[in-house]
Amino acid sequence: MNTKLLFALLFVCGWSAAQIKFENGYYINDAGEKAEVLIKNVDWDLNPTSFQYKNSESEEVKTGDIKDVKEFKVYNGARFVRADVKLDRSSSVLSSLSTQRAPEFVEETLFLKEMVDGNARLYKYREGNLTRYFFQLNSGEITQLIYKAFLIDHNKVAYNNDFQMQLEENFICASVNERKFKNIRYGEKELVDLFVAQNRCLDPDYQQPEQKRSDRFNVNIRPRVNFSSSNLTRADGPIHTDFGSQTNFGLGIEFEYFLPFNNNKWAVIAEPNYRYFRNTVNQDLNYSVPANLETSVDYRSIEILFGIRYYIHLSDNSKFFINGQYVADVPMNSKIEIYRNPTSLLNNNLDVASDPALAFGLGYNYLNKFAAEFRIFTNRGITADYISFTSEYKSMSIILSYNLF
Repeated sequence: MNTKLLFALLFVCGWSAAQIKFENGYYINDAGEKAEVLIKNVDWDLNPTSFQYKNSESEEVKTGDIKDVKEFKVYNGARFVRADVKLDRSSSVLSSLSTQRAPEFVEETLFLKEMVDGNARLYKYREGNLTRYFFQLNSGEITQLIYKAFLIDHNKVAYNNDFQMQLEENFICASVNERKFKNIRYGEKELVDLFVAQNRCLDPDYQQPEQKRSDRFNVNIRPRVNFSSSNLTRADGPIHTDFGSQTNFGLGIEFEYFLPFNNNKWAVIAEPNYRYFRNTVNQDLNYSVPANLETSVDYRSIEILFGIRYYIHLSDNSKFFINGQYVADVPMNSKIEIYRNPTSLLNNNLDVASDPALAFGLGYNYLNKFAAEFRIFTNRGITADYISFTSEYKSMSIILSYNLF
């Protein structure tokens, strides 16, 4: 890959960290005083111990710490509540499982993420591989829902599902109690649905506030202009053939899934696309008769790219992005044909077999509908099955994109 481009991408990555917006929100301090501020919304996937805020756009950035703040919230986002709780940090990694069924509680002060508000509240705490859920009824104590994997007989895994009993004992609504608590799993969706059902049963007018989320999945049609060049070297001789450069068109379709944190800045992308490269070169060998050697390449393939994309938001409707991808190439009836005369030892018909490559792109998206990208590929060989031939295929593309849905 071009070194200058690599440094440029790294610079953009570093600069992008500062592009997360400060949004309207509030915090409540130890004295119970509520302050309307602008909070740096990083769409926390892991529970924080502090957050950054400004009193106004022109003022300096300050830090709100768990020692001084009882709760904070970005409007249309998650609410975090400070709580002194008993937390079980037992590992769920097989090699580190406890042999004790009972939770091993440690008293800690945490910012808990509120998942469901109402008479029955559900909270979540996530740190690394640790995920725990807590519940609170009305203004009562915040208590962990107990779920723990542990070892029995030193090699068998068993599960403490006491959270099911906790819910059954504490949920007084008849319609909710009719649920089979023993079948409820310790997962976000099922627990959220259960707590919402409990609140709706207790209060028919209950409405669960929805957090602001953009679409998680995109399908984009992506026509492109490809700028490619290729060459072939035969070891005996040696004979080097330059197929030159050419510009042609390709078409792809991209599937983009946004990861559920950091304000939809990270996405996983997969993209199959069609490309081709064809040319015929006549060479004068200058040392035998007949001197002419004709070499043709007909390289058609489906590229399948998998990678990660990072968005740099400029406004609600405008954003840059960078992505890196692994490129697997599937040639389609592709050949390299070498012909001199009917009896020449130089004659050859080669099946194209390409090496994997990497791709790096820099682009711009407008209105989450239209996009353009410049993409450069690392060099790849297209004669991977042959020892006596080496080849090089270079490519870069200008890609337009239209969001279908």
